[in-house]
Amino acid sequence: MTVSSVIKLSDIESYSSIKKNLEGKKCSLQFLPVSLETISKQKNFIYKGQKLKSAYLIDIIHNLILKYYFKKENKFHLMSPILKEKYGYLYNYYMDFLTENKIIILLAKHQKGKSARVYAINEYILRGTIIRFNNSDRTLLKKYKAKVAQIVEDKLENSLIDNDIKIKLVDDLFKIQIEFDRSIFYLDSLKSDDIDIYNRNKYSVECINDKHIFYHFDSYGRMHTNFTILKSFIRKNCLLINGEETHEIDIKNSQPLFLTKLIQDSGTKWVNQEEFELFKNLTINGTYYNYIMDHLKTKDRGMVKELTYKVLFGRNGVNSKADKIFSSLFPTIHYFIKLYKKEHGDYKVLAYELQKSESNLIFNKIIRQIMTLYPEINLVTVHDSIIIPKSYKDSVWAIFQTKLYEEFGLI
Repeated sequence: MTVSSVIKLSDIESYSSIKKNLEGKKCSLQFLPVSLETISKQKNFIYKGQKLKSAYLIDIIHNLILKYYFKKENKFHLMSPILKEKYGYLYNYYMDFLTENKIIILLAKHQKGKSARVYAINEYILRGTIIRFNNSDRTLLKKYKAKVAQIVEDKLENSLIDNDIKIKLVDDLFKIQIEFDRSIFYLDSLKSDDIDIYNRNKYSVECINDKHIFYHFDSYGRMHTNFTILKSFIRKNCLLINGEETHEIDIKNSQPLFLTKLIQDSGTKWVNQEEFELFKNLTINGTYYNYIMDHLKTKDRGMVKELTYKVLFGRNGVNSKADKIFSSLFPTIHYFIKLYKKEHGDYKVLAYELQKSESNLIFNKIIRQIMTLYPEINLVTVHDSIIIPKSYKDSVWAIFQTKLYEEFGLI
């Protein structure tokens, strides 16, 4: 039985704190393409003889833009029952308006019993100016608050993270401040490089500043928030917790490290022991990427990281340059990777397993220990890292090291 399964929500102070933070919220901060700015100034508009709500129209395009920035894919399968539940029986009129005005494009029609309609955002919208809209529609705001407060899953056994930890993580998102002007000044210098990166970071900065929190726990144990899409410079230099400067602690070479654990726990006979001990030593000590860089005689850490990810998360094609390099250094581990994917019938399975392992260590072990020893600490996670008040960096680092060594049976 997990810790969370014997705790009532009403007994968790952090849950009450979340509800209190949401009570005072009067609007949601949303994306607004300039082509809809005129409509945004009206409460309602008439289309095909129907009186429609401007707030609903903007909410639809906002959510598509937000998904695009998170998933980096401009293709959306929109199911009629979900649209109808959120926007009412006139939902088709909103979609038709957006399509007719070339805000979105219909890529594929609905096929009964087979697939939903597929839409894309028109490229000129994504490349154009996107401003902000304070959506104060009461119905939408009520649904936003309910979604933020709906942290605990109905089936506890399907949750990879204990629910009291989830509640703390969400509550702490409201405790983080951002140096707004400094962040925007930095982002303005990047605007000409990549407009998508600029737009999603600017929106996240504005949301954090406005306490407009969004988060999502995926099925592989990762928590996605306003903070996970921030540029590293902003995370490391522009965040404050209760007015104090922050410090970020991460797990070095996280994905190769959890591959080490997967191999170790599998008891496989396919991996050469001497080769594995070298790999284990490199990943536990955080020197794996340096080792590859030395071998390739390069200082490009990003390239080496990308090479590794292609091997771990890709299809491992026979002509893959990345696979050839990795295989020349760790031949039996490379064979284990291919065999593991083949046995499970899905090349993506390794990524899922490594993420689950990372999640279990970060949330259920490291953060659990922080909550036990230092319940006063507010923090925010970014996948394999934790951002904490600077004054606690040594204490939290000690927990990191201890739990990491315990994970690999070294203490």
